[in-house]
Amino acid sequence: MTIDHEGRVRALLDRAEHPETPEAEAQACAAKAAELMMRHAIDEAALRARRGEGPEPVVYWEHVVGGGDGHARARAAGLTAVVRAYGGACALRGDGAYRRDIALLAVATESARDALTLLLPSLTLQMDGAGTRAADAHMSAYPEELFRRKADRTRWRNGYLKAFLVGYGDRVAERIDAARGLLREEDPAAAGSAALVLARDDERVRAEFTARFPALGPARRQRVRGDGFRAGRDAGRFADLGSGVGGGRPALGPPRPPR
Repeated sequence: MTIDHEGRVRALLDRAEHPETPEAEAQACAAKAAELMMRHAIDEAALRARRGEGPEPVVYWEHVVGGGDGHARARAAGLTAVVRAYGGACALRGDGAYRRDIALLAVATESARDALTLLLPSLTLQMDGAGTRAADAHMSAYPEELFRRKADRTRWRNGYLKAFLVGYGDRVAERIDAARGLLREEDPAAAGSAALVLARDDERVRAEFTARFPALGPARRQRVRGDGFRAGRDAGRFADLGSGVGGGRPALGPPRPPR
């Protein structure tokens, strides 16, 4: 990226990460940063194609998702949706049990990897901050005497927070996927068009991912509470983007009332 372009992206991410930035604006800034990085990468790929040069490399890297608070699996679900929306493919190492970290095992083009290396830590800060605030607000409606034990109240709060994290990632992924979809609408017959670049990159990423993980089975879908999931998605209410990312939606389990 050029210095000016990288400066715009960093400024957007800084704004998104600021604790006083409203959730809607934070997601808008993060989405715009992702869109800028994606557009820049496509433009560079189109230039290479017009010059007769080969495509950029497809690379593998790992991103660690923190699990010290027991929410690694929910964070990983949200971030995996973002990686896939950006054109990458992703597997997981670890299940987050016993407050352990989870590693995202990702394959993407080199420029997508560079963009996601900036974007994923920023999104983690945003979803954690927004989730904590939302969970606290949610629990304020439940008097302590409603729960038999303090552990029951904590469990109820954690269920809401985990669902929120999944929903938040789903919403951001949807925004990125929408921006990528606009690029796909360009004329694929044009030399070096964005649609043609994306189609070829997607094919190369799938081939590399399959070669690295030939025996990988389908991921087990994570069941989350509907109220927290909807709240996570509603945190990005700056735009109505429809029903979600196709095929990537986690199963929704109805919340059980506290006892």
